[in-house]
Amino acid sequence: MLAVKLSVNTIRLLIKKSRDTLLLVAVLLLCKAMAVQIAVTPIINSLTVVGTNLIFQATIPAGVGQAILEIRPAFDSPWQDAATLDVQANGGAVEFMIPKPAWESAFFRLRTTTAATTAIAQLSTELHYVTIPPLGPDASGSNEAVFHFQGVVDGSDRIIITRQGALWEHVNWDWPAGFVRVNGTQWSPREKNYLTTTGAVTFLPEAYSLETAHLETIVGRDVVALERTNQALIVYLDDTPSGAAPYEFKIHFPVTTAKTLSAAQSPAATLKITAAIDGSDTLKITTREATWKHHAYSQPWDIRLNDVSWNVCQTNILMNAGTNTFLPPGVNLSTAHILHRNGRDLVTLWAEAETLWINFADNPNGADTYELEIAFGK
Repeated sequence: MLAVKLSVNTIRLLIKKSRDTLLLVAVLLLCKAMAVQIAVTPIINSLTVVGTNLIFQATIPAGVGQAILEIRPAFDSPWQDAATLDVQANGGAVEFMIPKPAWESAFFRLRTTTAATTAIAQLSTELHYVTIPPLGPDASGSNEAVFHFQGVVDGSDRIIITRQGALWEHVNWDWPAGFVRVNGTQWSPREKNYLTTTGAVTFLPEAYSLETAHLETIVGRDVVALERTNQALIVYLDDTPSGAAPYEFKIHFPVTTAKTLSAAQSPAATLKITAAIDGSDTLKITTREATWKHHAYSQPWDIRLNDVSWNVCQTNILMNAGTNTFLPPGVNLSTAHILHRNGRDLVTLWAEAETLWINFADNPNGADTYELEIAFGK
């Protein structure tokens, strides 16, 4: 019998975006027939910067005696031990802290050995660490900080930007092949990668505002979306059409100004949005109306805004009036925040003074139901 071995990426590429049922069934049957054993391995969950130190949060499987954080400056360099921890027998969450390396680029991984007499080494996936100059001031003299991204995207990815650095997390399909660029610096994303500055210099200095940042999409055939979160911005990149495509965008961080003393007022209200999504869509909401724009693959269905049903194939504009009222009068849209969301890929919110932008993207094959519950007011 012929033995067949397929990598996870090969399987992904065979399945990806296939609308051919026979091919999809054949691939799935082949995957089922393969004798695949998945080892329980250590995982680096996150990397953050505190002062001049790097903090690694990791999960260690049970039965491990020792966990070693390893480092190397390049692919062809030998691994060196950076830190060692003795681990409890039942494993769990651990934390490593080391000084920032002096190199412009470094790779990290975890190596663990079992507590048994015949010790078996297990390795985590590698995390790529890259340093660049701080985001601001912008070299063009615009008196702002800028995060300028250029790269090819194939699937779903997100970049979490804080004042200390940027973490790339891959979600669906293939991660970018080769390098992407941020402010001209080459960055090689894999599953998880971290971009920061050297020494004690802050990635996004306090002089520049996270809260009033705005997105400029330069090139991108599908979804580039921002979301505010606690002391961070999340950039969502979702390329749902077949194959990969170039993306370029800038996030502008203006100079921080004094905050106004009066908080925005709004009556308390909630808006629950549900929809079946297969591809990518954008929903724009004002106090007057909702507008649906479809981008890729099948049109959405089973759409509801609170108790209002909406067939966007008949009309892509829903007036907020009469029996179609989905928001009460007087709601301040800038106070919007997410209470709950559900869906296997992307549903995200960006609130402006007079507009809400909701982006959906469903990269896996088939469709899924998405829910987003938004609250307004204090």
